[in-house]
Amino acid sequence: MRFKAKVSYDGHEYQGWAKQPGKNTVQGNIERALKRLTSEDISIQAAGRTDRGVHAYGQIFHFDCNKEFKDIARSINSQLPASIRIVSCEAVSDEFHSRFDAKWKHYRYLINTGKFDPIMRNYLCQLNRKLDVEAMKKASEVFLGEHDFTSFNATGKNEIEDQVRNIYRIDIKEKGNILSIDYYGDGFLRYMVRMLTGALIAAGSGRTTPEELKEILEKRDKTACNFNTDACGLYLIEIGYTIF
Repeated sequence: MRFKAKVSYDGHEYQGWAKQPGKNTVQGNIERALKRLTSEDISIQAAGRTDRGVHAYGQIFHFDCNKEFKDIARSINSQLPASIRIVSCEAVSDEFHSRFDAKWKHYRYLINTGKFDPIMRNYLCQLNRKLDVEAMKKASEVFLGEHDFTSFNATGKNEIEDQVRNIYRIDIKEKGNILSIDYYGDGFLRYMVRMLTGALIAAGSGRTTPEELKEILEKRDKTACNFNTDACGLYLIEIGYTIF
């Protein structure tokens, strides 16, 4: 029987999503929990990986299991640390695939433009200075639509040759000292959201222009972009399985 699960986690405690020998990862913790519950070696397949320090509210994964549960989400949670929580878990068709069936993803990046906040240092990018939000919104238009994002990600062409992605929407909002940037797209490559965010911060700081960002984008060159941001401000919010 195949199950589809939604999981939320605090990424600052983990070396990313993907299991790695000798490292504390989200995937590793969930698979160990399933092993304790079922006595089976169960491999879970996520919609996508998150890097070290990145958080999630709506990561999706699927797995196959022969055991029946009265309340499977509650059972798995009983075996997990408090920083990982199964939000929901349901039986689905054996044809469902968390990664290949996903139609869109929603990421959010949070920036503290006020004074340094030691309590939230693992959950907000501590920029600690104001930005020109209107300049950021103007610059974000460069990235909307379908583009080759080779310049704005760290995934090697030998890993994924096709680096064309479609960004449907970028919403930038400021509330008090917290600036949020929401990205909606059909997929995102390694460090892509963080590099795009770094570029928008540079635009909001007066260090680059939309024209310069367009030039970097069109170069399709891994060495063209020097913008990046900390992982702690990044959240995987939602993964959609119907057309955006």
